[in-house]
Amino acid sequence: MDDTATNPAATVPEVDSFAEQARRRAETEREAVGWAIDELETLIDARGVDLEPLLEYARRSRESLPDRYRRAYEAMADVFDVDAPVYEVYVFAYSELCEELAEGPEPCSEKNPKGCTNALVAESSVADGADAAGPLVFKNRDIAGRGLRPKSIVEQPPIDDYHGILTIDTCGTISMFKGVNDQGLVAANTYIDSESADVDPEDQLRNGTVIRTLLEECATVDAARAKLESHPTKHLMGQTLFLADETDAVLLEVDPAAERIAADEGPIATRTNHFVIAESTEARSSTKRRRRALELLDDLEPLTREDLWTIARDHEHGPGDNSICRHPEPEAGEYAMGQLTTASTAVFEGGTPTIEVAMGNPCEGERLRYSFGDAVPADLRTGRRWLEGMS
Repeated sequence: MDDTATNPAATVPEVDSFAEQARRRAETEREAVGWAIDELETLIDARGVDLEPLLEYARRSRESLPDRYRRAYEAMADVFDVDAPVYEVYVFAYSELCEELAEGPEPCSEKNPKGCTNALVAESSVADGADAAGPLVFKNRDIAGRGLRPKSIVEQPPIDDYHGILTIDTCGTISMFKGVNDQGLVAANTYIDSESADVDPEDQLRNGTVIRTLLEECATVDAARAKLESHPTKHLMGQTLFLADETDAVLLEVDPAAERIAADEGPIATRTNHFVIAESTEARSSTKRRRRALELLDDLEPLTREDLWTIARDHEHGPGDNSICRHPEPEAGEYAMGQLTTASTAVFEGGTPTIEVAMGNPCEGERLRYSFGDAVPADLRTGRRWLEGMS
């Protein structure tokens, strides 16, 4: 990356619209996204990938977005000086692109039921005198192609009547797969291979859209559940959804194939990438990671924030595809296009608008903690810190 990057403000200014917020974020993350898109363009050309089917899926998926997110995407696209079709696929069809770019006989991607490990600890199971007072949630974010998916600390200020959001997520995108809002509501998910066969992409709410919407529009777990249940379940995507506020916590299995949302109210719950209450595909990695997480949660109860970091760093069955802290296997290639590996870790406390994160694998990355309004180092907002850690 160019070392002459513009140094962004340490704190995030107020904005009047989602488009303005998107433009400011794009200006901050311009270098990281430009580098990633240029590298992707080189790989696509070298392997002769036909983008048209991916672009068709991406364009149909855009139709499912709320207007404010569509405007945000368009505002970001206007800022980035990159190949427009590759950027569109990067935002809306990255996992499908990874399948096309993956090497080896058995590539995997975010679309397969093999990525992410999450846990939820209700207030009653948090240790007395611990470093937390409310419910706890942790998420290891496992993705395919992490080497071309730079991460940054993202703070979205309140806009009109929408809540502000604090998270760590992919530079240059509009989806959010975990975060906390300025009211202390926490939301995070794991992907599950379940969808309704008769729902088109235009009518299907993507998981990253659902989580961002809940954080922007809801202040409590009850409000988030009501908002989620206001949508026809068959129009959602399969996921386990972890919600926590100052006092309440719940894990929801969202099963669009069965048109059902089932609740696991804990007090301790963990999920990887298969349903436990409902039925779904269950991959070996998902089974091993969940069993190991259950062992650790049982051994460590009552739990602290530090205990969740211990679980996030665990290398049993690895380090590799079957461990909670997932590292690239030797055959994964330079950017791990064909394997899901841990790109970031986040630990949240319900009711507390603060995020604890590690970039890359939590066993290696520095543990960082920020709240709304804190001065965040520029290299964390731009994505540079993440890219340097991956190099």
